[in-house]
Amino acid sequence: MNAGILLSCVLSLVAIQPPNRVAPPGAPNGRGQFAPSIHIRAWIDGRSRLILDDDTATWQHLDFAAPGRLGCNVGLPVQPTFLDGVAWDPVWPDVPDCENRFCSCLSSTFSDLQTVLPDAEFTPVLVVIQSRGSSSIVEYPSAANGYRVVIEFDDDPPGGADWYEVELLLSDCAAINDCTSTMNSSGSAATISVTGSLGVAANDTQLLASGCPPGSPGFFFYGANATRTPFGNGFLCVSPFPPGLFKVSPMTFIGGDGRAQVGLDLTHLPAGGEILAGSTWRFQFWFRDNAAGGAGMNLSDAAAVRFCP
Repeated sequence: MNAGILLSCVLSLVAIQPPNRVAPPGAPNGRGQFAPSIHIRAWIDGRSRLILDDDTATWQHLDFAAPGRLGCNVGLPVQPTFLDGVAWDPVWPDVPDCENRFCSCLSSTFSDLQTVLPDAEFTPVLVVIQSRGSSSIVEYPSAANGYRVVIEFDDDPPGGADWYEVELLLSDCAAINDCTSTMNSSGSAATISVTGSLGVAANDTQLLASGCPPGSPGFFFYGANATRTPFGNGFLCVSPFPPGLFKVSPMTFIGGDGRAQVGLDLTHLPAGGEILAGSTWRFQFWFRDNAAGGAGMNLSDAAAVRFCP
């Protein structure tokens, strides 16, 4: 079966399997970090804003229950906010009760972020990993606001609460790993890495997959949005929905060291998958794995890449 047919199979199977948007409570998924960033994960009900300033974080809660607090007044556990994997239990006024429903109030302040925001104007980029509603930057750094960044998480329309997970990039270009990969017949879980300047003009980006079964065929593909959907023996981490999935040529065979690598030629990309400066795309590696049984195929984790001019 050729790569194009396999990619079509990915599209057809995923179309009947809705993305698994609920992640279990705990620390964020493991990821590689290649540029200054802040990883945020929170249990959101309604609308709340996270204010990031220097090395501090403070919640401003607006609608429904405060982050992590839905149902605490009837005995449900309080969920922490995770900042770069560190669990933070913010203190709230608790008026009229522990949910702080519609309080328009501020939480206590977390004062030990691993990455300090620059004391100068910069252009942050928000990479959304998991978001049932919307997640967006609503205030950008400037001299007028003391160079702070405000991110709004809006879960107003759906009922209940859900886990929201984002990565705030503090540079114009970066590559960050996310999602999940599972053990394959090599005895490892496949991972993807992206190297080069990530500049469109330089056109020197390289895609590398490691921890794969030697000798198996595979190919890299990419898309604009994230998902986490069971597929094959692993997970599809790049959403097939518009603008769709795009194959990186050529198809390759995994070497004896369990690695596969191709150069991403930005001048020869599929129609609709053109990569421009300032755009963010997610990349993943698919490979055949007959020795593992089951579906006989698996995938790496994913890398979200923000491209520079």
